[in-house]
Amino acid sequence: MVAAPSVEHEHGLGHHGYALFVFALPLLLGAVLEAAASVLCDRLPPRRLLGYGLAALSASLGLCALAPGPALLALGLGLAGAASGVACAAAQTELVRRHAGDTDRALTRWVLFGSLGDLATPFVVALSFGLGGTYRSALGAVALVAAVQAAFALVAPPGAGPPAPEADDGPSFALAWRSAARQRWLWLWLFGAGMCTLLDELVLALAMLRIRLDLGASDAAAAGCGVLLSLGSALGAALTDRWLQRVSSNTVLSASAFACVWAVTFVAFAPSPAWMTPALLLLGLCAAPHYALLQARAYAQLPERPGLVNALAQATVVLDLCAPAAVGVVAQRWGLAVALSSLALQPLIVLTLVWVSQRHRQC
Repeated sequence: MVAAPSVEHEHGLGHHGYALFVFALPLLLGAVLEAAASVLCDRLPPRRLLGYGLAALSASLGLCALAPGPALLALGLGLAGAASGVACAAAQTELVRRHAGDTDRALTRWVLFGSLGDLATPFVVALSFGLGGTYRSALGAVALVAAVQAAFALVAPPGAGPPAPEADDGPSFALAWRSAARQRWLWLWLFGAGMCTLLDELVLALAMLRIRLDLGASDAAAAGCGVLLSLGSALGAALTDRWLQRVSSNTVLSASAFACVWAVTFVAFAPSPAWMTPALLLLGLCAAPHYALLQARAYAQLPERPGLVNALAQATVVLDLCAPAAVGVVAQRWGLAVALSSLALQPLIVLTLVWVSQRHRQC
């Protein structure tokens, strides 16, 4: 996102073309490939798949860096998305198996390190541009890092933990698919985790537009929104890891979702760029626990099949595609503040899922 102007300039794309070739097409291609590959996490050692996924990610990013046109760029981004998804699925599979009794905290730390990576991204791009490069050199640097990580994952000896899973035969694997498809709560938790997309890139894009267009701030101030949101998310994940040692995950989810509703409202109606700073920090902090704890509950529905859970989670790509279009219509008709307010739907869904699950257990 921070390199959007560079991509548009080099490939002669408008805003619609950028959205199509950089987001929509790669997202669809990545979801299909990732769903097919994620099931292998239940049939092969996750560490090996992690190495293969990182190697494919490195090659795909290299393709993006060298792409002469938007079509090849879209293909490279789609392959990179799928490779990244496979690597993440393998890593999450390993986390779930090694921390079977404490998945909530394991995935919370996952969010923490992801937020720290998001914090580093603008600086990597800025460094590339500062040294006279473009988005291509930034992608090349990331491709090199992924290649080093792939080599380490493939050659490093496995650590202590559960044994690698044995390959499933056809009938048992097909039975697992049919059984998973009938699990209502698995789909509900995956839906809740998928809805977290509303308070990720989407809220960031709207906040950047509002601070630039409605509040009259500079482009530099608008670009800083991502840093503020990621910083809040990192702080929230670190605090969540501590809170989970003292209170239940239900309490953390409910309290953070309730506060998140107010944080979204704060971002939507902040009266000045100065007020937007604490608003975005607060929003990142409050939203941080949601994905980790909701995804952990989805894994708990099929504890022996984390790869299958990740494959089924690709169905939520529909949310990734439809949500921006729907919120864009709201922004066009009623303004950015109303569009941002509509994103409070995400924490309200979290509150609903927690309440309904508690009632379900009581019954």
